[in-house]
Amino acid sequence: MRKALISLSKNILIKALILVIIAVFALWGIGDMFSGGKNNVIAEISGKNIYTQEFADELRQEMQIQNISNGKDILKNNLHTKVLNNIISDKIIELYASEEGIIINDIALANFLKQIPEFQENNQFSRTKYEKYLLQNNITSADFEKNYKKNLLKQLVIDSQIQGVSATKYHTKLVKDYYSKQASISYIDLKNIYEKYTPQVGEIKNYYDKKPFYTDEFRSVKYSIINLKNNENEDTFFKKISSIENLVLSNKTFKEITEQFSLNIEISPHFNVNGIDINGKNVAIDKNIITKTFSLNDQVHTDFVEITGKFYLLSINKIIPKKIKPLDETTKKQISEIISEERLQEKINKLKSNKNNKKIFEEIFEKKNKFKKSLFINSRFDKNLFFSFNQVQEILELNNDDFLIVQNNDSYLVKIEKISFNDKVTSNEMNNLFQKQVLKNFQDQILITFDKFLNQRYQIKINQKVLDRIINSF
Repeated sequence: MRKALISLSKNILIKALILVIIAVFALWGIGDMFSGGKNNVIAEISGKNIYTQEFADELRQEMQIQNISNGKDILKNNLHTKVLNNIISDKIIELYASEEGIIINDIALANFLKQIPEFQENNQFSRTKYEKYLLQNNITSADFEKNYKKNLLKQLVIDSQIQGVSATKYHTKLVKDYYSKQASISYIDLKNIYEKYTPQVGEIKNYYDKKPFYTDEFRSVKYSIINLKNNENEDTFFKKISSIENLVLSNKTFKEITEQFSLNIEISPHFNVNGIDINGKNVAIDKNIITKTFSLNDQVHTDFVEITGKFYLLSINKIIPKKIKPLDETTKKQISEIISEERLQEKINKLKSNKNNKKIFEEIFEKKNKFKKSLFINSRFDKNLFFSFNQVQEILELNNDDFLIVQNNDSYLVKIEKISFNDKVTSNEMNNLFQKQVLKNFQDQILITFDKFLNQRYQIKINQKVLDRIINSF
């Protein structure tokens, strides 16, 4: 439900929603700050209670989304902190809005809902489309409108802070320079400057004894495909889909569900987590089904997934567990390569620790000149470059004669030969885009300041004992 709501909200809000994150646990910690015995209150915000039932309901929803089934995994994924932080953030927005007179009454909410494009037909609100959306996503109208109102209120509060901001020529030029920056670079593949390390037989054996190699785990999945039939009523079909989804969430077995709805069952060949079968060939199964299959376990043994308009009910058919590989020639070769790579990485890490010593890098370029290659980066958004998008961003943060070590499958020492700027990006259209980016940057800074203001304005207390009790109950 929450995924569907978030997805729709991205389309229906006037502009992208910038979430104000209240860093509760960073500022306050999770200490037991309650002096009384409020066993049904998990937190207070300036005297306003957040009750355990609300937190538990939100936590269960998030556990379903994240495929988490027990308290141990909640703690491992820090899910309790994220959920409680989100609830507190929403409550603070509600408090601030109330104090500042920012109110959404039922009439205003109805008007906003009627303007959602997904619920319109011929530019008019369609009750049928609205009800169909609720049915497809297993959401009650009360839950949808409550969550939509919450997001809308957050947007109005944000809008109240960023109105009247304008761009300056100076900051527009900074943004223009950022996007028009180019660079001529030289680079050397670092594996070419170090001799490849060849481990001894005993070293390979010791590595294997400490870290034995295993075969892949292979799984076969049984599944049913649920499609809308030609003679089937659409509303009836989506009610069936909703019923099946509810049964899955209730942890009903694959057999129980398929028998109840008389579903046909198909069985896949065995495949590993990468979708490769036992013979080393790709299986003709959607990657989403492969991912879901390997997320199933004793607690979550059945799952339901929609892929390009088709609905799949899934369950594990058979598992071929991992086995220890023998230390044969193939395994020895693999271990030898791993040890060699580890030794190379140690040398690269040592080189990176001298990142402020330009003299060392200049000597490498001088002595290993035969391995040097050149490249021109035309913009931050060049496609099909030797380096990845993120690496290009790192490189373009440098100045003339600066050095940088970048790593993907291999490691490279990069030198900036010359920085320049592309004048071709100058146009009225581009300048307007640069001004919009300046506005966004200003707005982001304002919201960071607003976030700090809210944290100082509202006192937050966490009931650690109640929080622990709830988590231990899962």
